[in-house]
Amino acid sequence: MLSTISKRLLTVIPMLWAIATMAFLLVNLMPGSPGRTILGESATPEAVEALNEQMGYNRPLVVQYWSWLTGVLTGDFGTSLQTGRPAITDVNSRLPITLSVVIGAVILTVVIGVTFGVLSAMSSRRVDRGTQAVSSLMMSVPSFWLGALLVLVFSVKLGMFPSVGYVPVEQSFSGWLSSITLPAISVGAVGVAAISRQTRGAMLDVLGNDYIRTLRATGIPHRSLVFRHALRNASIPIVTSVGFQFIGLLGGTVIVEQVFALNGLGALTLQAVNAKDLPMILTVVICTTTIVLAVNLLVDIANSWLNPKMRRS
Repeated sequence: MLSTISKRLLTVIPMLWAIATMAFLLVNLMPGSPGRTILGESATPEAVEALNEQMGYNRPLVVQYWSWLTGVLTGDFGTSLQTGRPAITDVNSRLPITLSVVIGAVILTVVIGVTFGVLSAMSSRRVDRGTQAVSSLMMSVPSFWLGALLVLVFSVKLGMFPSVGYVPVEQSFSGWLSSITLPAISVGAVGVAAISRQTRGAMLDVLGNDYIRTLRATGIPHRSLVFRHALRNASIPIVTSVGFQFIGLLGGTVIVEQVFALNGLGALTLQAVNAKDLPMILTVVICTTTIVLAVNLLVDIANSWLNPKMRRS
């Protein structure tokens, strides 16, 4: 297992460097300049040019890249042009909000999606059609529309959950749970449908194998047959799909954060792009890329644990 993790890490590091380099080049292609962002539209071109010169943005792009890369390697991601604070400080303050919503959505996705998938694969055709219809309906509902509907019903009409805002978990666990419940449902609904379909297909494939029929003929309890033998062997594509869902949900929070007025990473990214805050954009890209690569690494480790043959690949 350790050799598997080491091999994956050796591939993660160059991927992170390549994505960070590409992000640096693309961000620097954006129109505008940091000096204009700080001084505003009313500043004279001479003042903007002088500030760009002072901050080093008039240097050749290669020199700027090397300075930025060495700074990142030492933990210095640059200073936000909007707030004047280290960009990593702002990202660290927003990241728990986004991760709370995404992790809550993933838990919801796995629990309900796998349950629906197993139920659909093991039940009668009528139940199967019913769960498939529910999955199709959930996949067709936009997350922002579902979020607005949930706010109308559970916040405005019933008063069960807050409609906007975020409560840190260290301040109040129940308040934190209430504040992320509706956003997590809004983001995770599509994932539930996808995981349900993936689980159903994987379970039907496994249940059709000869060894399952042999185990059933030996009189093994039905619960053990389903959860110990069938679901475990069907879980590799499910785990892979959960990893993809996590990455998709991470991007989906950008819109949902606007619906629930959450100051998460999505809102920070939109503000940075609108203000052309280059250091902040790059810091967000590196942080989200690191999270995505870490999730992919965890998926590989989980698949290697579930299927020892993959450790030798």
